[in-house]
Amino acid sequence: MSGQLSANQRGHNVLAIAACCLGLGSLLFISVGMAGLLALPVRALIPLLLGTGCAVVLGAVGLKRIKANGQRGRGLAIAGCGAGAAGFLLVSVVVATLSSGL
Repeated sequence: MSGQLSANQRGHNVLAIAACCLGLGSLLFISVGMAGLLALPVRALIPLLLGTGCAVVLGAVGLKRIKANGQRGRGLAIAGCGAGAAGFLLVSVVVATLSSGL
């Protein structure tokens, strides 16, 4: 038997899974806050900026490792990057609006 794993034996990339969870979780938290169901103070938005930024970075690193190692999870990494970027943009607009006093 050769040293290579078959397609069924290769697991999903952990960074891609983390990026997807972090990005989608942040978007869920932002949408609940924007719907008025949860009062989000400005100090709660700063960790969201970090979380969404981390989702983008983890997704990008995950994509690179998936390509290099032939692992699974490309869609998860792309979803994490997209959700993280959308969340980062949304939170940065909200923080800029709240800090300007509008």
